[in-house]
Amino acid sequence: MPYTRSRKKERSPKNFLLISSLTILVGAIVFYIYAYKPAAEQDKIHVAFKEALLEEDRTFFEEKVEYLGEPLSRAEALRFMGWLNDEKSIRGEAIAEVAKDRANRTSGMEADGLFRLIDTGEGRYGFSDYRIELLPQRIDVTSDVPLTNIWIDGQQVGRIDEADDTLSFEQMPGQYDVKAVAVTNGETVTETETIQLISSKSIEYALMPESSEAIAGQFDLKRAELIEIEVEAQTGHSLETVDSLIGQSSQQVQETLGEPAGKREGKWDYERLAVTFKDEEVESIRVDLDKRPDDLIALLGEPKAKSEHPLGTEWDYGQSFFESFFTFFGLETEKQFIEKNDAMYLLIQ
Repeated sequence: MPYTRSRKKERSPKNFLLISSLTILVGAIVFYIYAYKPAAEQDKIHVAFKEALLEEDRTFFEEKVEYLGEPLSRAEALRFMGWLNDEKSIRGEAIAEVAKDRANRTSGMEADGLFRLIDTGEGRYGFSDYRIELLPQRIDVTSDVPLTNIWIDGQQVGRIDEADDTLSFEQMPGQYDVKAVAVTNGETVTETETIQLISSKSIEYALMPESSEAIAGQFDLKRAELIEIEVEAQTGHSLETVDSLIGQSSQQVQETLGEPAGKREGKWDYERLAVTFKDEEVESIRVDLDKRPDDLIALLGEPKAKSEHPLGTEWDYGQSFFESFFTFFGLETEKQFIEKNDAMYLLIQ
């Protein structure tokens, strides 16, 4: 059988052109969908921010929004997104701010307003890639009462040590309950203010009760009761019992208080008590209140005046306060608060 050489089938130029065109088209579509379009969308951060906010897209806020250099946690993202959606006017301002910053990229990089745009440098095909940084907002808090503790949303953020001092701290934008807690005239007082933190905020708390004779008398009586409680807590004896020993003999003191822990010339020492004698009679009794000066301020408030005393520094709370001892307890002795070596004492004589 004779050999016949087969001829190679040649491709049609039209088919080749068609296949090439289809390949280029598919490649262009894939490139547009998976490369060019995402890059373009990253550049339009203002559009993505608005859509994510209106659609409550938590993932966007976790991935594209940060505070102090860290991405928002899930709780922070939900809180921030919920705040803006609840406060429609603030939401509108926030959307407008991101759009404005995007339009003017130079000013958008500055630390002003709620946000600052950050260009990550990862943009492609001539587009930019942005993240949104929430800017810290400052809160300045003052109080007219010393030792005022400041809480924000259930967490203590600091204390105002002196009246009219200022405590400053920063928070990310949002809604917060700022609470002040202090003890004044023996009473714990609180005041809470809800703020919308979109810019620096100043809060002034007026916790000191209104001054009037009736109110002052009520507080003085309350403070007298507190001192009675403290004396009995520290000594094991009521204030009336301790007070009744003034002018009594050493035998009466021993029958009432028991054997002293130590005896010195003219003075007997008990736990939290020092009894001083003159002419064999009790001249004065000093009660250790086991309190530092700021503890006594927290309990009774600031004294009206301070003066030098042979035993230290006398704290004067005013005549009406000590009169409350006499009327409430039926006591007629003189009483003074003495500060010595950062400790507080009640001197009865």
